[in-house]
Amino acid sequence: MFKKILVPLHLDYVDNHEKLFSGALKVLEKEVGILSLLYVNENRAHGSVYPILDEENEKHYNHDAYVQLQNIAKKHKISEDKVVFNIRDGSAHREIIEEARRVNADAIVMMANKPGIGSYFISSTAERVIRHVACSVFVIRLTDYLDNK
Repeated sequence: MFKKILVPLHLDYVDNHEKLFSGALKVLEKEVGILSLLYVNENRAHGSVYPILDEENEKHYNHDAYVQLQNIAKKHKISEDKVVFNIRDGSAHREIIEEARRVNADAIVMMANKPGIGSYFISSTAERVIRHVACSVFVIRLTDYLDNK
């Protein structure tokens, strides 16, 4: 069992959150384990969006994301003493790797898309994270991928 689990979340894939948390809670040490929920704001990582987001808009965007993380934890009945929330700005794989180091994560539980030809040339976020972190990584497949099999 793991004591510090980093759970990167994509806020738009709400249909997959239940499956993601189910996996994370299965490997979390019940008595002392902590889930660290992470949302990566990639707006500044993509130059085309950056010019329309000033500092004030960015603060509101990140605050809204923080509130969404709190609501997601409540919805999935994760007690307040078992969860912390973090928001980082940048490229998803880089920020997940850095956050895992920062919180000294024992494990990462994350979602991943269907593997495809595109990931052979430009690897997915999950593949990049797996290659560069020292801790265990559990990959939960997105529901829409499994439904199509």
